[in-house]
Amino acid sequence: MDQSEPLFFDATPYLRLFIDKEGKWYQNGAEIIHAGVLSQFFEALEKDKSGGYRIRIGREVCSVEVEDAPFIVLGVVKQEDGDLRLELNDGEHETFDPDRFWINNQNIPYSMVKNGEFPARFSRPAYYELAKCVVFDEEKQTFLINLNGELKPIKIDAASYID
Repeated sequence: MDQSEPLFFDATPYLRLFIDKEGKWYQNGAEIIHAGVLSQFFEALEKDKSGGYRIRIGREVCSVEVEDAPFIVLGVVKQEDGDLRLELNDGEHETFDPDRFWINNQNIPYSMVKNGEFPARFSRPAYYELAKCVVFDEEKQTFLINLNGELKPIKIDAASYID
């Protein structure tokens, strides 16, 4: 028995939590729609030692199967100072960091959120808003994000972000 971690009750066999690629949470196959439960689950979400996901509330833990990314970027809003604000599916907002953004090999955009701890998949509307800041460099044959006149390269298939 590992003495470095306190004993927990594993509720995984009873709850069977799942987050689909659109960011919807399910318990035992039924969509969770209660705002308070969703808020508590988002707040309790963490990575486990194997790189998977779980929620931990008090002395209870439950594995969470994640189809794609646990967070979804629902919107991108340009601020007066030129920065971009990401609107996440947990109701929180974060400043867009181009160094934590990439597009995978299936052309799906992602960004690391929550202090770089979790990947977030961009919804189509959010990506269309972000695309307004994307320019193509003819000379280098690459896409860049233009934020306040600073051009940052877009990483492609940065799988190394996800541990």
